[in-house]
Amino acid sequence: MNRPVLAAVDGSPASLAAARWAADEAARCGAPLRLVHAWPWPQRAAPGLPGVSEVRGQALCLLADTAEDLRTDHPDLNVCTALLDEPARQGIVAAARDARLVVLGSRGLGGFTGLLLGSVSLAVAARADCPAVLIRDEHQQPPAGQVVAGIDAHDPSEAVLEFALETAHSRGADLRVVHAWDPPPWWRSSPEEQRADWAGAVRAQKELRELQQVIRDHASGDVKVIEEVRPSGAAKALLQAAEHADLLVVGRSGRGRPGHLGSVAHAVIHHARCPVAVVPHG
Repeated sequence: MNRPVLAAVDGSPASLAAARWAADEAARCGAPLRLVHAWPWPQRAAPGLPGVSEVRGQALCLLADTAEDLRTDHPDLNVCTALLDEPARQGIVAAARDARLVVLGSRGLGGFTGLLLGSVSLAVAARADCPAVLIRDEHQQPPAGQVVAGIDAHDPSEAVLEFALETAHSRGADLRVVHAWDPPPWWRSSPEEQRADWAGAVRAQKELRELQQVIRDHASGDVKVIEEVRPSGAAKALLQAAEHADLLVVGRSGRGRPGHLGSVAHAVIHHARCPVAVVPHG
């Protein structure tokens, strides 16, 4: 089964940027693209508001126009559209169950529906069964040829690493794997003092060896992998490493805890300049 790339659109700049990113990704990996718009359609309109048929017609036009624009850039791309008669969070999570990944705008007021897509995106990223990629509408960085992934060398997520490797391979990009570790308080000083601290340097080398072992257990020769350890908090380390990256890949904290995004994923979603992929640990 060739699972689709799913993109949720609501007319906001962020969601349209997400649809373009999703189309590029689907074309790159040879997958179909499915555009969805979710809204709990009422049986009758409230007084003073547009009728149900009118609002549904606007949603259908949005989907059709977006699909047509994307086909212009990707003539061979298989694009289908669907209206989901559910609240956005539940509808998109349900639609993503058979998807390769789901792509959403990370912020923005949602067009004619008034949907606050930012809150929906966070909820979907915390609950989707597949990786969720969140896109900022102002993302205009030129391709850097590098994917960055955050990996805990002491408790590595195979799902995160496999997704990052597959994505780097499909893009022909390098993969920078970053492991952050907390140094002792006396080591939080200047770089010169850090290098002179023998105990701290030994610890840093130990952390690097553990990360390298994780990579050896999973990586293949198809992707150039750069291992990096940083004596820092995880969110700060990842934001610095991914400043010019094409994609930042992080795991969803809390195995077996649906709805729990985690502090690191939450921080990088709000502050990363590049798209962020949140991968459930599985």
